[in-house]
Amino acid sequence: MRLELPTGGERRYLKIAGDLAERIDTGEYHTGDRLPPERELAASLQVSRTTVREALLALELMRYVEIRIGAGVFVLPDSARTVDRPMFEIADQAGPFEILEARRLIEGEAAYRAAQRGTADEFKAIGRTIERMEAALDNFDRYDRADAEFHTLIARAAGNSLLPLYVDHLWSLRGGPMWERWYRQTRSIENRKRSVDEHRAIHQALKRGIPEMAATAMRAHIDVLAERFFQIQL
Repeated sequence: MRLELPTGGERRYLKIAGDLAERIDTGEYHTGDRLPPERELAASLQVSRTTVREALLALELMRYVEIRIGAGVFVLPDSARTVDRPMFEIADQAGPFEILEARRLIEGEAAYRAAQRGTADEFKAIGRTIERMEAALDNFDRYDRADAEFHTLIARAAGNSLLPLYVDHLWSLRGGPMWERWYRQTRSIENRKRSVDEHRAIHQALKRGIPEMAATAMRAHIDVLAERFFQIQL
C-alpha cells in the first residue's frame, strides 16, 4: 500500500475529523448511528482511506464515536464527549500512518548508509538485538525495547550523528494514544515472529554491505507494519 502525507504541512486527518464532528454536532448523524463504511467516506470526502482511518481514530479519542473492530464506527451520545479540553488538542499528535511514512523515508536511508559505513562490531551489536527480540516474543515490553534498539543502532551505524536523534524521536511518537489504539490490535506472537525474520533480512543486507538491499528490506519491513494497521476491519 502507498502511505500518504498531508499536503502543505497540514494534518489532513484533522480537517476530515472536524468535518465529521460538525456533521455529528448538527444532527446529520445521530447517537447510535453507524457511520458510512470507510471506503464510502473516503470517496465522498475525496481523501484516501488512510486519512479517513486517522480521522476516525481522532474522533474516537475525543469520544465522538466508538470504533467496534469488525462491526463499524458508531456515534456516541453528547454526554460521552470530552468537554474539558479542545476537540483538537490532539492536533500535535502525528497519526500512525504519518509516523510510518516518516520512518520509511528516514530509516530506509539510514539502512542504506549503514550498509556503506557500518563496522563489523556495529553489525554484531545489531544482531544481538534480534536475538533479544526472538527471546522475548511473549513479552511485549522487552520485545519492543530490543526492536527500538535495533533501529537506533542502524541509525548510529549510518555515520551521521543526527540520524539516531530523528529515529529515536519517531519511535517516541509511538507512545501517543493514536498509535497505541491501533498498535495493540496488531500485537501477536505471529506478527512478532515475522518481524524477527524481516529484521534478519535487514541485518544480512547490512553485513553483506549491499546498500540497496538494506534500504529495500527496511522499507519492506515498515510497509508490512502499515499493512497490518490497514487490515484491521472497521
